[in-house]
Amino acid sequence: MASLRDGDGRRRVPAWLAIGLGGLLTFAAWQELLAVSDRIVAVVEAGIVSEKPVKPRVITASEVEEAARPMLERIRQEGGNVDQDKFRQKVLEELIQRVLREQKAEQMGLNVSDQDVDSAMAQVERNNQLPPGKLPEALVRQGIDPEGYRQGLRDQILKTRLITKVIRPMVSVSDDEIRALHDVSQGGGGPREVRLGQILLAVDGSTSASKVAEKAELAEKLAGRLRTGESLANLAGQFSDDPSGIEGGEIGWFKQGEIMPELETVVFAMRPGEVTKPIRTPQGYHVVVVLESRQGKGTGGSGQVKVRARHILLKVGEGAGGGEERQVLEKLQKIRQELMKGADFAKVAREISQDGSAKDGGELGWFGPGMMVAPFEEAAFRLRPNELSQPVRTPFGWHLILVEEKKELAPDSLEARRKELEERLMESKLNARYNQWLRDIRLRAFVEYR
Repeated sequence: MASLRDGDGRRRVPAWLAIGLGGLLTFAAWQELLAVSDRIVAVVEAGIVSEKPVKPRVITASEVEEAARPMLERIRQEGGNVDQDKFRQKVLEELIQRVLREQKAEQMGLNVSDQDVDSAMAQVERNNQLPPGKLPEALVRQGIDPEGYRQGLRDQILKTRLITKVIRPMVSVSDDEIRALHDVSQGGGGPREVRLGQILLAVDGSTSASKVAEKAELAEKLAGRLRTGESLANLAGQFSDDPSGIEGGEIGWFKQGEIMPELETVVFAMRPGEVTKPIRTPQGYHVVVVLESRQGKGTGGSGQVKVRARHILLKVGEGAGGGEERQVLEKLQKIRQELMKGADFAKVAREISQDGSAKDGGELGWFGPGMMVAPFEEAAFRLRPNELSQPVRTPFGWHLILVEEKKELAPDSLEARRKELEERLMESKLNARYNQWLRDIRLRAFVEYR
């Protein structure tokens, strides 16, 4: 790749080299930068080869200071004594990662509008029974900066869209994985949940053996310091390579199947307040703290059913307009009228259904939660045996559904819990693959520290 230069002719170097050359800005240097002017501290450009190139983006000292301030204040209030130089450098690295994510999204044509964020804010208000427009006031009362909260929502929306477009097509969950998770999480009235904090010392294939040994030794020391009562927020802020480090190291509540197996087998056997030994995973060395534990709500529950059904599908062309949509719907409504008069469903399905099941008279067999697309399931599970549905729209087209049998499922059965278990496994895999994708982008990026 050709070298990249700024307007003054200085060559921009790859991120992995710039880190070594740039060093850490001291606290005095940060203060000097802020006192003189809002100086540029980094220039970031994703290493993207594309017909749609992205522009370099600068990060200023005031941006770093603004992002660092809330956690530094929290650590101060907790009586911690964080190394502010290291913490600000961690914040800078996280801002670089955010810029790279935004540049990649821009190159892919993904964006998050102010209207998207407004809609998310409105949903939070509805969820918390707040009057419209009152969320910012509620945040201020809790000591939360509304603009920072909006930025967090924007980042989350963008992450969801990137995962949907880039990561989701590469990830799948097998029946064996679902069964294995079901076997280990049965009983007890509901799955145990743990709230975790962690410090991650990143290691990958390019890390030298001596550096790996250094990180392993540091991980042991950090685990010991946590056991003696040092603040997780303090240590994570200084040492963790995970984005959660600048937020105090807390990573949230988890059920089994939602974290990496190497961590899961250890943390679910621990009590609140306990600290793991360093655990090696493909990401590096993790030191995990169990902050809280609780028994989750019972799974499955009454009302979970499985059905044996047939269907007739009439497809709608991709990008079809309203006229074609109406024609297909009107045709299906006429078919429904004939079926209600006594026409044989299986015979009609063989003749006109555009699904692969047509040759079997539309027979789908037995299915429970999580096995069909949501609109189809919702309609099917509401029907009584031998009841015919109204037309149902799914991404595949318009359906008529005939339920032939219906059975109640045991609340803790695999069939009742399949959807929940699959979602847990999928979320864990998506997050792990997404984090690896971000690290790959970071390694290919060009960053100049100033």
